[in-house]
Amino acid sequence: MREALAALTTRGRAFLAAGGTAFVCAVALGFDELLRVGALLVLVPLVTAWFLGRSRYRLGLVRSVTPTLVAAGQQSRVSIDLTNDGRMPTGLLLLEDQIPYVLGTRPRFVVDRMGPRWKRSVGYLVRSDVRGRFTIGPMKVRLSDPFGMVELDRTFQSTSSLVVTPRVVPLPVVPLSGAWTGSGD
Repeated sequence: MREALAALTTRGRAFLAAGGTAFVCAVALGFDELLRVGALLVLVPLVTAWFLGRSRYRLGLVRSVTPTLVAAGQQSRVSIDLTNDGRMPTGLLLLEDQIPYVLGTRPRFVVDRMGPRWKRSVGYLVRSDVRGRFTIGPMKVRLSDPFGMVELDRTFQSTSSLVVTPRVVPLPVVPLSGAWTGSGD
């Protein structure tokens, strides 16, 4: 619950502040209707934070990189299969894969509601002009409620690797005439 309260958005905090202010004004001025409005404004973010903090989504992620070995300047495709293994449907999910800056910008995806046992697939291309071994991942998932009061971040621990080798440049044919005759410099 503490994690969910810390994850309140600006809208959620504004609702709490407005509800607290309305509650104090209702008590000071003696307006019962304003007291009900203040209680509602305070309860909506608190109930939303409690519900989102208590929900245990069981999400699975499989990432595959094809091909895993490329020459500099060539593209590689990253495919992500996201599954909802739990019995609860998910809300709106924001996925962000962590990749090194030399592979491009961090890919972001918005995945709509996923029912129980559903599977979604997304993919993106990466390209590097610099050789080396690069780690792709981990994936960050941001859970949000429909009202925009609370946003929780979860992170998958799995990573994949991509190896970028130097470009192969064909060399021109050089005649070796002096070496065959036994003379030369």
